[in-house]
Amino acid sequence: MKNERTFVIRRFALGPLAQWGFIAGAIIACFPAFVCSWIFFALVQALRTMLMNWQDVGLEFLGQRISFDLVELLNLQDAAQNLTTLSGFGVFGILFVALLMAAALGVFGALVMAVLGVFYNTTGRLQVEVEPVESNRQAG
Repeated sequence: MKNERTFVIRRFALGPLAQWGFIAGAIIACFPAFVCSWIFFALVQALRTMLMNWQDVGLEFLGQRISFDLVELLNLQDAAQNLTTLSGFGVFGILFVALLMAAALGVFGALVMAVLGVFYNTTGRLQVEVEPVESNRQAG
């Protein structure tokens, strides 16, 4: 004998829905955020190294070496200084940026879940059929 009941979900509470969206979004984003942060800092280090190599560029002309500083010539001193500062953060910078990215994606997840909740609350009715479960415990 089945004792089925039908329930209708009229509305979702938006606060817990947004909290769940934030937590789920942040947790799901942790690994991709770490990878993106690591790639960002690797690119910063590569650009810094490239700019530092441009500081002493030279040409051989009639047996004489003519050297010049491309960073100064192209007015890239501020960029080189900023890249040096960023690369100085190292592992802490990678972790900090990864946490910021995960939190930002968590906020995005919270907004998406809240908007979905508002949409459902204004338009939908979800019908759910439930039945009681009898637990058969056997003495072991």
